[in-house]
Amino acid sequence: MLFLLGAFIVLLLIVAGSRGFSLLFGLAINLISIVALLILIADGFNVLITTSIISLIILIVAIYMNVENANTANIAFKTSLLIVVIILLITIPLEFWASAQGMGVEDQEELEAFSLAAGVSFPQLAVAIIVVNSLGVISETSVAISSGLNEIILNKPSLTPKEVFADGFSVGNKILSTQTNTLLFNFFASTFPLFFLMNSLNYKFTDIINDKLLVAEILTMLICAMGVILTVPITSYFVYNKALKKSANSINK
Repeated sequence: MLFLLGAFIVLLLIVAGSRGFSLLFGLAINLISIVALLILIADGFNVLITTSIISLIILIVAIYMNVENANTANIAFKTSLLIVVIILLITIPLEFWASAQGMGVEDQEELEAFSLAAGVSFPQLAVAIIVVNSLGVISETSVAISSGLNEIILNKPSLTPKEVFADGFSVGNKILSTQTNTLLFNFFASTFPLFFLMNSLNYKFTDIINDKLLVAEILTMLICAMGVILTVPITSYFVYNKALKKSANSINK
């Protein structure tokens, strides 16, 4: 493990150069933030409030420490923050309704020797998992779209705000396929052992689609995918709005 970590650091510094140090520093801060989130939740702090604060820190570090263009960073941050709020509003009632939180029947054997009185709200914990899981793809998609649009505006300053908005959808549609595929592959990678277990135990189709662990993974994937999809119009709107204001200011002058 240490060998792989060392190889990762060396490769990052070779490819990114001196900027690799800032990337490593940002990764270290985010790693500390995730560990702090786990510790605070385990110590009894409110799960949703703690997750919201830690998510804000992660977004600030992930965007502002990795994006040099301030305009791109500001748009990506506003978009990511809004998407996280939307995800919270969708996930909180959905998790309580689906009852997919906590452990599944497949975990019974491993948990027999342990007390289940964890003192943590498992529905809230499931919400926290989905929010943290979505931060990376949302911020990455927003940065990609906003940076692409800013480059287009820089090279074609004569574009109208409507054309900027249309270009945002064009850029976003190209990114959506890769991001949704990434989420899909992550889903299958994390559920491979579960699928093998279901196959060996001859689960019926109704048992499979109602399995708690599988439903939790599907909810995570679908909600994250919805967040990525919503990133396209919201980021495009923010860039469009900025272009509209710039156009209005130039006319007034």
